[in-house]
Order: sequence, then C-alpha cells, then structure tokens
Amino acid sequence: MGIRRRSLRCARMRSRTILASLIVVVVNAAGCGGSDHEAVKPEAMLDAAAAHPISSAQTEIDLRASGPGLPGPLRLRLSGPYVSGGGRQIPRFDWHLNASAVGFPVGGRLVSTGENAYLSVYGNNYEVGSDAVASANERIGEATAIHPRSWFGRARVDGEDHEGGEDCERISAPLRGDAMSRDLAPLAAGVGLSEAPSVRGKASACVGFDDGVLHELAVGAVLEIPPADQARIGGASSIAFNLDIVISEVGEPQQISIPGGGGFRPIRDLALTLNDLGVPIPLG
Repeated sequence: MGIRRRSLRCARMRSRTILASLIVVVVNAAGCGGSDHEAVKPEAMLDAAAAHPISSAQTEIDLRASGPGLPGPLRLRLSGPYVSGGGRQIPRFDWHLNASAVGFPVGGRLVSTGENAYLSVYGNNYEVGSDAVASANERIGEATAIHPRSWFGRARVDGEDHEGGEDCERISAPLRGDAMSRDLAPLAAGVGLSEAPSVRGKASACVGFDDGVLHELAVGAVLEIPPADQARIGGASSIAFNLDIVISEVGEPQQISIPGGGGFRPIRDLALTLNDLGVPIPLG
C-alpha cells in the first residue's frame, strides 16, 4: 500500500508540473502577442518611410471635412492606381470617386495623365486643360522640395497592425503645424489664398516591418483659415478634417486611362455649378 500511495503522489506531482509548464507557455505566448518582429524605434521607422517614397501603388483615400461656414459635412472617397510625378509633374492616377456634399451623393472618376486631368461626374466629362496642367508642372519643377517627414513631431509606437497587405508598426505623432504651413504655402498661393492655413492635429502612420514603406496614414487636424481668405471658401473660419490613406501594391505597374466618351467641358463650368449649389469652390 505504501508503494502505491507514493506512486499516486508522484503522478499527481508530475501532472501539476506539466500543467504549470503549459500555463507558463500560454502566458508567455499571450504576452508576446505571437509576434516575431523585434522592437522598433518610432523615429527610425518614420525615417525609413521617408527614405522609401511611393513611386506607384493602389490607393484608398477617405477624406471627411466639416466646419462653421461649410454647407454641412463633406466626404470624399477615392480608390485606384497612383503613379508619382517624381517632383517634375503632377502625379498620374485613375481614381473611382464617391462624394457627398449638401446632401447630394456623387459618383464618378478622377483621372490625371500628368499632362491633363479629367473628371467624370453625373454623366458629364470635364477637363482641367493641358495648358493649366503644364503651368502647374512648371511650378512643381521650380518649387523647393517638400519633406513631409518634418511634419511629424515626437513619435511613439502604438503597436503592430496589418494594412495594405503588409504587417506594419503603427507610429503616432503630433503634427508640426509651422513646418506644414511653411511647406504648403506655395500650394495655398496656387489656389488663390493669401497664406497657408495654420494646422494643428495628430497623425498615425503604419510602416511595413519588411519593406520600411508607408502602408497607411491617418490624420486628424484642424485648419485655421486666415481672415482674408474666409470669404473665398464660404466664410469658413476653420475646417476640421480626417484623412485616411491605405497604400498597397507599392512599386508595381499601374494602368491609367482617360474617361471614354469625349465631349470634355472646362472644369470651371463644374466649379460654377457647385458654387451655385452652395459648395464653396475657389475660382482663380
């Protein structure tokens, strides 16, 4: 009997030891999140993204804006291929467009060939015009390079994520409004504003572990409109916006084609129509 009791006690002890070991394994696995990625420095990840600009990609863009003086919340969603202009011309893209403003849903296409830009909406085709785009490209070629990396303040790691088909580290940082206003001043002047709006807000970027490329960017910010320019955009004194961009198929070839059907009208015709509907579109 004594030998049998000792055998039972040993069996119980072995069972408890095995159970305790399993618990330790499970707890350690949960604590590690099942990840095989090493810890990263947020500033280094943002530096890596800046060093790998997006030459081409599939993009999904979601922009929401609201503010006093605007005709209700505005939303714009774009999806499709993108090809960088390389700092020499406007980018090329072929985006499906969905928008809503003053209660009107809008669907269509927005296309740039780098030499002209087109918009198809409500069955009508509009074009910016090759002369206007050539002027824009000339300004781009002469402009000082913009470095969005400088727009991010002190960064921190928010955790791992998966965006644009890649495992990525999510990095967040406050926006440096002074750097953004300085870099965007030429763009503001190009649309007829007296100066660039001041900016305050926060950004979140998801940078790929394996490729060091930006695969998602989310921005929440408020633009303070200079008093001299408020009348040009319907009297809005500030605009709150949320922007989310998801980027996939980075570096792969992208197909871009202009809308079919011809009969392109000047884009100014559409701007005049939107102004009549209460959507403030600055006219040069």
